[in-house]
Amino acid sequence: MIDIDQQMRLADSPFAAFRTLPHANRVCGPVFAGSGDIGGADADYILGGLLLDCRATKDPRRLGREEIYQLAGYLLLDYDDQFGINQVGLYLSRQGGLITWQTADFLRRLGTSAPLPQLRTQLRQHLHEAARGTTSG
Repeated sequence: MIDIDQQMRLADSPFAAFRTLPHANRVCGPVFAGSGDIGGADADYILGGLLLDCRATKDPRRLGREEIYQLAGYLLLDYDDQFGINQVGLYLSRQGGLITWQTADFLRRLGTSAPLPQLRTQLRQHLHEAARGTTSG
């Protein structure tokens, strides 16, 4: 119980601005247009264009490739830009740390210079071809 109380207190400052957003700009558990293409996927939050994944790890140094790729996957599964995601981030609840990137910078750091709409189209096409068994190598 003490751990949960501490996490709630730590969240006060990082989430203060999010609490002031209009209700329509605070989406909990968003499901993306492409979620069904991978058997279901929903993120934690989208807050005013920020795709936010919350992590309760005691050792944030253990966060790595898997967590970053999960964020990238969510970002790309919003095929039609329904949520207007312009930032992605991680919230570390036990440390009260909020880490965010602009989407273009995030994708560049992952090694791509292709624009987000193109990446989303490519992923959609790949997943649909894979489902039909027609993926080209």
